[in-house]
Amino acid sequence: MKLKYVFSSLGILICLSVFADGVKPAKVGEQSPDFQFADKNGKMYSLKDFKGQYVFIDIWATHCFPCKEEIPYLEEIQEKLKKKNIAFIGIATDLDKDEWIKFIEEKALKGTQLIMDRKWISFMHSYDVATIPRYILLDKEGKIINLNMPRPSNPQCMKILKSLKR
Repeated sequence: MKLKYVFSSLGILICLSVFADGVKPAKVGEQSPDFQFADKNGKMYSLKDFKGQYVFIDIWATHCFPCKEEIPYLEEIQEKLKKKNIAFIGIATDLDKDEWIKFIEEKALKGTQLIMDRKWISFMHSYDVATIPRYILLDKEGKIINLNMPRPSNPQCMKILKSLKR
């Protein structure tokens, strides 16, 4: 693992605890905190863009080995559930946008791929995220169903997603 990624990850965790004071972590059943992040072309997306769909959020990074290990499983789930009303949103914590774009293009990742901007501290603290990968499930109105979904490689993830009502 590159040393710069270790230090940047450590920096992220320190920033979460120091600079996010006053932001209450979300709870199951509550309305999800909104977000506004850009895709590779700069188009901005917010939670409102996915109203009426279940939302499966994948918080990840290109330098995160466990995150990359989950990609094939997540891609398989998306393919199997493409007729379900689920929006799959990848939100990357990468600091190098060009590296992130290269990665998502090389891997031809499905779903809506977004990258965090400078508002990431509040977002990460709102969901009480200390490590990645992290998976979150929201209902059609944006309320939190599960703040810590099983990883896509865990059969429980597919079972939960299949059980969602259209």
